[in-house]
Amino acid sequence: MTRPIFITARPQPIPRWLEAFPNALLVHDQGPDKTDLVALENASVLWLHATADDPALSAWLKTLRIAAPNASIVVLSNVPEDDQGMAALAAGASGYCSALSLPAVLHQVASVVEHGGLWVGPQLMRRLMQGLAVRNDTVPPPALDSLSQRERQVAEAVARGSTNKEIARVMHITERTVKAHLTASFEKLGVRDRMQLSLLVNGVEDSTHLPQKISA
Repeated sequence: MTRPIFITARPQPIPRWLEAFPNALLVHDQGPDKTDLVALENASVLWLHATADDPALSAWLKTLRIAAPNASIVVLSNVPEDDQGMAALAAGASGYCSALSLPAVLHQVASVVEHGGLWVGPQLMRRLMQGLAVRNDTVPPPALDSLSQRERQVAEAVARGSTNKEIARVMHITERTVKAHLTASFEKLGVRDRMQLSLLVNGVEDSTHLPQKISA
């Protein structure tokens, strides 16, 4: 039976971790070369507690991907920062969040990454979407033709990383209307959230593999 595993250099785990997953296994972090990795083989989710000054995060993640190829890896940071989050995702992490996240949030994170999704905070998600928009030079996919003019305008704005408030201000509509257009677009395009929508609009394949859950 698979179980979540927390890898941390702390002498004691953060109580919220065990509150969320009472059956979790704790592995003492002694670095990629000295930590006992045998127990990681049967992990469903690996939670790597990384300190803000950890220069070996990418190497650690590479080691974990080899030791537990079937597990999803979430990096827990004491002080989440976008640059560290981007580095973690680039090195193979499926999620990045605060080490002090509430148990309910940890459950959400686990559910998303176990189903092949990506979990990051709204600010980092916006940065990722903006990066996609900057690199995009593709022709909009035919699927967008199923949207109304307003729905398409909102969808394209979201794909550029705009917030609901920013879209409402530019389009001179209410945030409630923006959300309604987004909800309709999600249903018509068969996407779950803003990230999948952004990937679709920007012509990135396999968008269904990144079901990060962020509300409309």
